Amino acid sequence: MPKEYARPLAEGRLLLLSPFGERVKRATEGTALFRNDFVAALAERVFVAHAAPGGKIEVFCRKVLEWRKPLQTFDAPENAALIVMGARAYPGPSSNTEEKP
Repeated sequence: MPKEYARPLAEGRLLLLSPFGERVKRATEGTALFRNDFVAALAERVFVAHAAPGGKIEVFCRKVLEWRKPLQTFDAPENAALIVMGARAYPGPSSNTEEKP
């Protein structure tokens, strides 16, 4: 474990969770997909910067929306498919307006 984790762990500001046992040493496509589902299931809302139409991240986004979790993405033409699916457009850090949850 990186030494910079010691203090936040001791102060109760950092929590490390894994859905995998000690036998899982490397990420595979399957473990990565499971990890993403695990994290999204714990989250109040999910932010995805971009998902290619028809890609694995888009499939993940559909699942998040089926769970009725709020999904956000950047307000950009490249994310039009996500927004049509139900993702809320986030204006981005350069905007003067901040979207409220």
